[in-house]
Amino acid sequence: MKTVLVFIALLVAVQSNKLVPKTVAKVKDECSQTIKVGKGTYTFYTCPQDYYAAVKMCKSKNVKGNLLSIHTHSFHVKLLEELKHFSNTEHEVWIGATKGSWSFTYYWTDGSQMDYKFWAHGSPSHGFFSSACVLMETKDPGYWRDVDCSTVRPFVCEIV
Repeated sequence: MKTVLVFIALLVAVQSNKLVPKTVAKVKDECSQTIKVGKGTYTFYTCPQDYYAAVKMCKSKNVKGNLLSIHTHSFHVKLLEELKHFSNTEHEVWIGATKGSWSFTYYWTDGSQMDYKFWAHGSPSHGFFSSACVLMETKDPGYWRDVDCSTVRPFVCEIV
């Protein structure tokens, strides 16, 4: 019985290493796709990360950016069209909106004003006492949902 459990544990460890590369450089090299939206260039990372790892990746010295901020509906629609070209089995990506505990206010990680929102019905759903991070659906119409930040999903960085 112990041998079987050890085998299963090793198998899970090996599989998780294949899904989530260990270094920022590996994620950048193995998982990134360039997206053009209007005059801007963005990077779509297909290797899923939790929200905090995605923020760290976008802010790293290899990328020098932020998780994506969305300020207009027209940009949102154009971005959604570009994301549809990529295989994304999760059908959701992290964007740079979040809120901390003890707050109802969502903000962009790049510090810009949250002047546009596209919430799904029932969202935002996290209350005053819990933190939350925002996913954007990559299928029409691209609604946003607030979820636990430890959820693992692909993400989009904007380069500054």
